[in-house]
Amino acid sequence: MIMATRWSSEYTVAEHRDLQASAMAVDCTGTYVLLAGRRYFGLKNLIDQTDSLKKLTRNSKFDVTNAEWSPHTHQKELFAITSNQKVEVHTLHESGLNKLLSLSAHTRVVSSLNWNQFDANLIASCSIDTFTYIWDLRDPKRPAMSLSNVAGANQVRWNKQSKFLLATAHGGDVKLWDQRKGTAPVQYITAHLSNIHCLDWNPYNENQLATSSQDCSVKFFDTANPKRAESVLDAVAPVWRARYTPFGNGILMVVVPPMRRGENSLLLWNLANQTAPVHTFVGHNDIVLEFEWRKRPDSMDYQLITWSKDQTLRIWQIEPFLQKLCGIENGNEVSLENVNHNDGLLPTAPIVNSVESTVLVDGCSHRLEMGESVSDCSTPPPAATSALPKSLHQEFSLINIHIRNVTFDLLDPIKRKCTVTAATNGSVVIVYVSFPPGYPQNVAPVFQIAPSSTIDSALKAKLLKVLRQTAQQRVKKNRSCLEPCIRQMSEALDEAFRTDDSDQAQFVQIQGALLQHPSLYSFRDAYIPFPRTSGAKFCNVGMLVCFGRSSNASSSLRSDKTTPRSLSALNNYSESPLTVPSYYFNERGQARPRINRSISKLSQKGSKTSVMVYDAAGLFPMRKDLAQKYVFDSHNVVHMCQKNSQVARSLGRKDLSQVWSLAAQVAAQATCDEDEENDWEGHPVSLGIIHSLINHYVSEYDVQTAAMLCCAFGNKVVHPSPVPFSQKTAKTTNVSPGGSPYHTIHQVDSSVESLNLFSVKQNRSNSWSESMDDFRVDDIVIHSPLNTESEKPIKVCLANSPVYEHYKIAYSEILHHWYLLDARAQVMKYVNCKPEVHQGLEPVAECSSCKQKSRECHCSTCKIPTIFCIICHIPVKGAANSCLVCGHGGHLQHIAQWFTSNTVCPTGCGCQCVTENTDSQDV
Repeated sequence: MIMATRWSSEYTVAEHRDLQASAMAVDCTGTYVLLAGRRYFGLKNLIDQTDSLKKLTRNSKFDVTNAEWSPHTHQKELFAITSNQKVEVHTLHESGLNKLLSLSAHTRVVSSLNWNQFDANLIASCSIDTFTYIWDLRDPKRPAMSLSNVAGANQVRWNKQSKFLLATAHGGDVKLWDQRKGTAPVQYITAHLSNIHCLDWNPYNENQLATSSQDCSVKFFDTANPKRAESVLDAVAPVWRARYTPFGNGILMVVVPPMRRGENSLLLWNLANQTAPVHTFVGHNDIVLEFEWRKRPDSMDYQLITWSKDQTLRIWQIEPFLQKLCGIENGNEVSLENVNHNDGLLPTAPIVNSVESTVLVDGCSHRLEMGESVSDCSTPPPAATSALPKSLHQEFSLINIHIRNVTFDLLDPIKRKCTVTAATNGSVVIVYVSFPPGYPQNVAPVFQIAPSSTIDSALKAKLLKVLRQTAQQRVKKNRSCLEPCIRQMSEALDEAFRTDDSDQAQFVQIQGALLQHPSLYSFRDAYIPFPRTSGAKFCNVGMLVCFGRSSNASSSLRSDKTTPRSLSALNNYSESPLTVPSYYFNERGQARPRINRSISKLSQKGSKTSVMVYDAAGLFPMRKDLAQKYVFDSHNVVHMCQKNSQVARSLGRKDLSQVWSLAAQVAAQATCDEDEENDWEGHPVSLGIIHSLINHYVSEYDVQTAAMLCCAFGNKVVHPSPVPFSQKTAKTTNVSPGGSPYHTIHQVDSSVESLNLFSVKQNRSNSWSESMDDFRVDDIVIHSPLNTESEKPIKVCLANSPVYEHYKIAYSEILHHWYLLDARAQVMKYVNCKPEVHQGLEPVAECSSCKQKSRECHCSTCKIPTIFCIICHIPVKGAANSCLVCGHGGHLQHIAQWFTSNTVCPTGCGCQCVTENTDSQDV
């Protein structure tokens, strides 16, 4: 193992073997350290050295895999842990710990969690169930956002500079997500060949990401250009943890020695010099499970807190000299080593490309080779080692004016501005730079490109982005940025104007190869459904529709055009060594010309379509020819059954012919005269036979026969003529001729097309106190007025069961698909749809988008929430309460909690909601 020349032992050691803790976390204030295990929570005050560890019982059969405190000071008492498939949020109070929330959605063990650095209510969790969930603690019932991937996730980390970005690790790959851009990843990085154990974002640069893996390496990526790692740290063992230091430009690494035989040390690296670690923390006897940084509140010093499998908690003091080893500058005291590495006087360049640097002091240029210190130069520049540039005048005097293709036209420290001209390949770029008064103390200069510059607008935007990003990275560390910005702009300008023929040809060739190899960009299609290459589906008219890939599909996919996005995943599978290409594409005969042969095949066999339609009506019990010849006769059911029996026999359905003959006998016995003696009409079997026949054919999926029997022994719906609006009052004493002398409620509306068939029987009542609210249509049976001498009433009649109504509606839909509209209209005359009677008051919300009124929680038109809680501002999905006067409301629990101590509406409208609603109820 690589060891540093400097090493130190622990500052404080505490052994807690009885806890058997598997996770450790330090709160954001550095006051408490949490040790979490299967049976106990351990809590220790780090400020009070006399405070002993508090052991709190935790009753669970699952170990704690992760623990993390809230990074926000106003919620410093909250921490979250992961146990099996759940994320638990606990709160610390004077009497102990209290379980606040339990977040359950994962179906496998939760592998990682992380608090958002900007929003105290957001927690991200990931699991090997392939899902990464973003939780909002204000609505813990379900995840606020779900991010899905093909492979399970073992690490998740929020960006420390952007509130919307987060990274997840899936095996050896990394995916970047943006909350604002949906549930698809915005970037894909192939980082390692083995599992990634740790992710960490640079606290000063939102584009810098570090990954540590089982392949014994730590890689650093620029997410703006993630094709290859910027630098790699190699270790002799798998790297368990690697995180940036909160000071300087360092990283701390924890390795797992093979077979647990080796040093269980923590290695501190300076990223400006990756040849060897600058410090080693030695002391643990087993694998270090977790480490965290703690800033001492009384000084600028830091402490390193570690927890190991040896069940010891160790605290290491980070002295100023250790911070200095990581590149941090302490006041005006700058060592020669820091000047050589990166002291703000030298331009920033990628570590892997940093071969030589230049320092210009008092007009004398001194070139420093890699590994050479300033003291090795023949004429050491004394001004360079005194201090960083304290003023803009000093920065201008130290700047290197010999940058290729760059000219400094104006350097005015009094007016705090400068002008720079860059010329490349005949194009000229003029940049105006102005320095605000607070520069460089976390205040970046302002860059403007002159309109007279001879470059297009796209390149201008790119150069401005490079300048601003470089400046922002420097001023965050309170360092001067003019020369690094100009160098980065010069490199970007040179890269944009490369016109070498060989390079251009090679670029075109590589670009074509990339387009032909979709595996390099098919990750964007991960959430587009895999294209169906074949399939079959039955439609409602008895047709079977089949589709498949045509015989010339392989030739069409090899055209010069780019493969469609929805087929890129198919191409990826076809070229994978783990699949059989012939399963996806027809590769035969590639060596010979195929155009003539394909044309001849088409001419001989005719044009082959990829969609084929088969008539599968014989496989279904329903037949269109029966529906065309079936008759409806509500006045003479016996004749209807006999006629339909003849129709079924003529079409070869002897079974249906017998059914209709039996139905005719039942109808004939049911319509006999009352004075005739017949034991059959009063027998319960007569009606039971019809029910049995209907249930039998429903079990055989013959909706046609079941619906026809329902129509035959049902009752035809009577649709009254439209009544003028003046006569449509609920309470009226007008009685129609031949009607009832009692108070009568007539039908309100009927519509065959929309299936809103409100057909009701005239309801007699001796009480005038009945109203429309008390009227029920559930138990009403419709009977057609068939009391004539030539037509006898049916005594065996089916009640309007909702199930039978569904059979009729289903059969009418089938007739509609068959274009038998007359037969459908006949069936719909027997359908009785009952209206939903609305009672009482019901709030109606207006959609803020389409202005449509809706009684539901979501707008039926644009599908967005219509009711928002006025307290938590989250859409209301369950029980809600609103004021009848001002209309404001929200979650029932939130409203009740508010009005326990307040009487005025929480929106500030001034409404006395409790008083006003009480008065309204009294009225």
